[in-house]
Amino acid sequence: MLNSIFFDELYKQYSWYDSVFTPIVKDCSSEFFFEGFEYRLESVSTNMNVLSQNETFFVTKVKINAKNDVYIRISQEAIDVILDKVLGKNNKRFELTEVTELEARIITAFNDFLYESLAPNFTIEPNKRYSEILHLTYFVKSEISGTAAKFIISVPREILNPISIDTSAQRFNDTDFADCPVEVNLLLGTTVFPLADIKRLDIGDIVVFENSNSSEMTLICDNIIQKFRVTPNVRIVEPYEIPEGGDMNANNTNLWDSIQVDMSAEFDKVKVTLGELKSIEEGLIVDLCSVYDNKVHLRVGGKAVASGELVIINDRFGVRIQNVNDSKSDEDVEYDNKQNSSDEENQHQEEENFDYSDFEVDDDNNE
Repeated sequence: MLNSIFFDELYKQYSWYDSVFTPIVKDCSSEFFFEGFEYRLESVSTNMNVLSQNETFFVTKVKINAKNDVYIRISQEAIDVILDKVLGKNNKRFELTEVTELEARIITAFNDFLYESLAPNFTIEPNKRYSEILHLTYFVKSEISGTAAKFIISVPREILNPISIDTSAQRFNDTDFADCPVEVNLLLGTTVFPLADIKRLDIGDIVVFENSNSSEMTLICDNIIQKFRVTPNVRIVEPYEIPEGGDMNANNTNLWDSIQVDMSAEFDKVKVTLGELKSIEEGLIVDLCSVYDNKVHLRVGGKAVASGELVIINDRFGVRIQNVNDSKSDEDVEYDNKQNSSDEENQHQEEENFDYSDFEVDDDNNE
């Protein structure tokens, strides 16, 4: 869990911390206790809260100058692992609240011994106050116990002199993955629409998106939002103009229906190649003819209200409505289906109970 400010730096220096501190921790453990403990560096972090959450630690504080300390924290589970190895397997779970004087002295003595072994790697100024604390979190376990428990060394970051380990030369180039597909959203544009017009959307209507350009789209992929140029597809250009104004608002009878809301048009997730993404990043014009046949969805407030096929009107994107979404919930639809089914059964039952004899004509009347 790396603090974002130092993420890149700590990532590059991780190998140095592992190569310098891990052998010292292992050697101290083997010399002070016995061989057989396994220590693995799991985290280099400036955030202590996540590391120590919901855990109890035995803490040894070592003063390094007048204003700063180094802390060595061994979790309750880690002490259990160590004492099982040193004093013999105990079926009773170790509890820090019940630690004996002997057990406390053993753990404190080990922590002091470990600090003395680590100290040559610190550069300490006598009266300087250090603000940033770095936490090296290890998992410790032994062959007696398969439990991996936490062991944390917290030191001022400024007293360390880490070396960034250069990574080896890259083995692959971007072009090696040019044909690899990834899923993205393509936003075509937006417009404003009165609620009354949304209510009257019908199959065959064309909605033109004023804030769009037939030569431009917006790609959305995770946290990436990138506008890019595209080659317009002449197949979907409409040969006529949509009349401006129109009478769609003529029947607005209340203030609520006249409220205008934002409507967006976007494809569902579509697949493009990493090569096309690379072209987008470099500002090149991308030919995306393969996606033009995909269905476009109209969304208002994140809700899909209709879908249809993409068209181009006067250099703007539009959508010819092919389907208008029902505003009913799934529960409403299910209820209606059950109600219709019930009505059909009742009607069928009435037909079965229908007695034509009620309408027989008396022969005497026909004479």
